Amino acid sequence: MVSDDTPDDLPARIPGTADELDRRDALRAVAAAVRDAGIEVAAESTPARWAVTVIHEARMPGTDRRLRLRFRVSIGPLPEIEAELWGLLTAEEPFGRPQARALGKKVKEACFTSAAIDKAKGRVDGWLASMAERAAALGDAWRPKAFADDLMRAAAFGGRIPRLQGLLDALEETFSTAAARAGHRVRRARLEDASGLGVYLDGFATARAMVRKLRLFVGPTNSGKTHAAMDRLAEAGSGCYLAPLRLLALEGQEALESRGSPCSLMTGEERDVRPGASFVSSTIEMANTNRVWGACVIDEIQMIGDPDRGWAWTQAVAGIAAPEIVMTGSADAIPYIQRLAAALGEELEVVEFTRKSPLRIQEEKVPLKGVRRGDAVIAFSRREVMGLRHDLLAQGHTVAVIYGALSPEVRRAEARRFREGQADVLVATDAIGMGLNLPIARVVLSATRKFDGKEERDLNHSEIRQIGGRAGRFGIQEDGRVAVLDGENINPVRRALTSPPTPPADPRPWISPTLTHVEAIARELETDSLARVLRTAGQELLRAHQTFRMTDLEGRIQAAAAVDRSRLPLAVRDTLSRCPIDVRDQDQLRLLTIWAVNQGRGVPNPAPDEAERFHHHVGTDVELEKAERAVKGLTSYAWLSYRFPEAYPEMDLCQERRQRLNAFIERTLAERSLARACPACGTRLKANHRFRVCDSCYAQRLTRRPPHHRDGKGGGKDGGHRPYHHANGGTAAPGGAAGTERPAGQEPPKRGRGGRRKAPPTA
Repeated sequence: MVSDDTPDDLPARIPGTADELDRRDALRAVAAAVRDAGIEVAAESTPARWAVTVIHEARMPGTDRRLRLRFRVSIGPLPEIEAELWGLLTAEEPFGRPQARALGKKVKEACFTSAAIDKAKGRVDGWLASMAERAAALGDAWRPKAFADDLMRAAAFGGRIPRLQGLLDALEETFSTAAARAGHRVRRARLEDASGLGVYLDGFATARAMVRKLRLFVGPTNSGKTHAAMDRLAEAGSGCYLAPLRLLALEGQEALESRGSPCSLMTGEERDVRPGASFVSSTIEMANTNRVWGACVIDEIQMIGDPDRGWAWTQAVAGIAAPEIVMTGSADAIPYIQRLAAALGEELEVVEFTRKSPLRIQEEKVPLKGVRRGDAVIAFSRREVMGLRHDLLAQGHTVAVIYGALSPEVRRAEARRFREGQADVLVATDAIGMGLNLPIARVVLSATRKFDGKEERDLNHSEIRQIGGRAGRFGIQEDGRVAVLDGENINPVRRALTSPPTPPADPRPWISPTLTHVEAIARELETDSLARVLRTAGQELLRAHQTFRMTDLEGRIQAAAAVDRSRLPLAVRDTLSRCPIDVRDQDQLRLLTIWAVNQGRGVPNPAPDEAERFHHHVGTDVELEKAERAVKGLTSYAWLSYRFPEAYPEMDLCQERRQRLNAFIERTLAERSLARACPACGTRLKANHRFRVCDSCYAQRLTRRPPHHRDGKGGGKDGGHRPYHHANGGTAAPGGAAGTERPAGQEPPKRGRGGRRKAPPTA
C-alpha cells in the first residue's frame, strides 16, 4: 500500500504481472494523490467506484442569505481510468508515486467534468424551489429569516460531509419541522372548520334548541347521591340512565323498575326492550342524543376526565335532549363540568352529598394472615389477583375474585358469592371501583402503584377514594376501613382520604370524532384511509382549543388499520373500528381483520367456536385464561351482530356459547384449588411441579437452545441459558433462583418495602 511515508516505488514484484491486491494498493495510492480535491474511492469494489465532494452555493428563498452546501456525489466507475491502471500495473516499470500522481490528474478531470455533479446541483436547486413553493402556501405564517438559521445548522451536518441524499433528507426534515410549526395553526384551523370539531357543540341541534338545567350531585361513595338522582329520574315520566359499565346499567334498570317504572336495557352487545317502557338504562357509549327525554341521569361523571373514555361523558352532557340533566360522581368532576357548562351557556347547580357511614384509615398494616371475613384485598393485575387467591385459599379462606378480564356476568356471579357469604374474602382489581355494591367491611390495598397500560405510576387520589369508598356499606357496617398490606405505605391512602380533590392541570373535557367528523376530514385530506383520518385528528386537531381536547385515539387507530384492509365503505369501517376488542392482543386484531374482509366480500362470519373446547366441568389455570379470552371474542361478535346482522348472523349461537363459557369460568373460580397446566401443551401439572412448563416442553426447549460455550457465552442475551417459568409465577434459569414472570418487553415489577411485589399491569 502506498502512503506518504512509503518509498516512491511499491515492493518488488514480478514484472508484467499484477493481482487484485496490487490493484487495491494502487487505487489507494491514486486516492491519496487526489484526496485534497475531495475525491474518494471504494477500492474494494470491482470496478472501483469514485465519489467527489461538491460545494454548491445557492440563495435561501425569501432572504438575501447564501447557503454554502457541501455533499458527496457518487460518480461511479471510471472505465478508462480502470483500464489505464491495469496497463500500468502490468507494465515492466513498477507502479509508484509518479504514476499515481499522473493518474490522479486524469481522475480529477473525469470526476469534475462528470454529468453527475450538474445533476446533483440540479437536485439541490429543485429542492430549494420546491421548498419555496411550499413555504409560499403558508402565507404570513412562514418566517424565512428564522428558518434560514435552522437550514444553515442542518447544512453543517455536524461537521461531516454527507452524501447528497443524506443532506437532502436533513434539509427536508428541517423544513418539515419548521413548516409544521409555522403552518400547524393554519392547517389545524382548516381541518377543524372542515370537520366541524371546532364547533363541536353545534352538532347536537336538538339539545341546543332546548332550555336545559344541569345538576351535579357530588360526594363520596355511599353518600346516597345516585339514589337521589334515580328518584328524580323516576319522577320525570320518561328518561335515560347512562352508566360506564353493563353492571351499572343493569342496576339502573332494576332501580327504576323497583320504583314502578318499566325500563329497557341497551348495551353494546345486549338488548332487553320492555314493551311500553318509557325509560332506558344503557352504557354511556349507547347514549341516544336524537330522542327527546323527560330527564337524564349520567353516573360516574368524574370519568369525563379519562383520556380514553371521557369523550362519551362529554357527548352525553352536551348532547342529551332533556330539560334536566343530573350528573352523579365525585367532586373531581367539578372543574370539567364548570368548563363545559360555560361553553354550553347553561345553568349549573352543584349539590354536595356527605357519606352516610364514616370511612376510617387503619394505620396498622395488614399481614396476609391478618385478612379476615368481609375484607376486599385489592391488586392491580390478574396475575396478582390469582396469586393472592391462591395464598388466601391456602389459609383456609373461601375467596371470590373480580378482575377486568372477567365478563360482567361472571363479575356479578362472583360478587353474589361474596354478598351471600359463599366466599368470605374478595380479591379484586380496581374493577370494583364502579358498578358493584358489596358488603365490604375493610378494603386492603396490596399496592399503591399500578401499570395503567403505558407506565407504572402511583394511584391518584381519585382512584384511592373510589376504591377505598367501597368499604362500609350503609345499613350493613357501622363504618368502613381502608388499610394496606405489609410492605406498603399507608401515607398515599391517608393523603387521598384526608385532602380535598386536586384541580386538574387541564380541565378541558375530552371529545372524539363522530362519523360526520371522520367523513369531513377524509374529504379534506382526500383519503379513504380511516387510520390516516384518525391519526390526523389525534395528532393535529384541538391542540389549542379553548373548550375541548382530543381523546386518545391510539387504540381506535390500530383497529382502523386492521379494518382498512377490507373493501368496505368508510362509514362501515368507522363502526368496526369502535368494536370492543383488546388492541393489545394481536389475535383479536387479526380476528377483526378477518371479519372485516369477509364482510367486504359478502361472506357471513360464523361465531367464534373456542367455546367448544370447554365442555368439561372445571378447568385449569391455562384453560381459565383461554376461556376469558374466548368470552371477549364472543362479546365482540355480539356487538357486531347487533349492528350488521347479515354479516354476523349467528347471534343466538354466540350468546349460547358465551353463557356456556361464563358458567365454565364461574365453576372454575368457585373451586377450592385451581389445577395447573402447561401453557405450551395443556398437560396437567402436579401441585408441587417446580416449573410452569411440563418436563416434556422443558426438555424440548433445552434441545432448541443455542450451544453453551465454554467461555460462558451462550445464545441468550445474558450469555447463558434463557430463564424458565416457575409454578409460582416466577422465573429461574436451571439451578437459579426464582424471579417474577412478566411479558416480553415489560420492565420487572418493583418491590415495595418488606419485599412485596409491586403490581404488574392492571387487569
